Amino acid sequence: MRVGSSADSIYNLFQPRAKPDSVSTSGLSQAAPSIRNVGGGGSDESIAAAFQARLAQSSFDRNDTNNDGFVDQSEFVENNMKARADGYVPKLEDVQNHWSQIDKNGQGRVSEDEYKSGFSSTLKVSVGHLDKPLR
Repeated sequence: MRVGSSADSIYNLFQPRAKPDSVSTSGLSQAAPSIRNVGGGGSDESIAAAFQARLAQSSFDRNDTNNDGFVDQSEFVENNMKARADGYVPKLEDVQNHWSQIDKNGQGRVSEDEYKSGFSSTLKVSVGHLDKPLR
């Protein structure tokens, strides 16, 4: 499956959801724009960049638990130390190391832009090819 190809695109797995506050005048939720439409280009690099931006935004929203527009170290550590669906619980040292890569200036609190920049430097997204079908 080639990332960005038509019918068998990996992006079919990541359909964007409308945010609860995005309600049209008719009262129905509107879907967020697709990854393919973000940036208007459609090149492999722009699709990967748009996907990276969505991952960073999703992570920021998940970690900003008090909704103040900032993620502080205690929010990040508390949220990332929770057991995952498969039972895995990360080590505190690993979570703190990840935080230090996001909070480059060591203030203990990052804005949305700082978070996205740090997140993007820790998790790279690139265009690739899967040799076997996902079945």
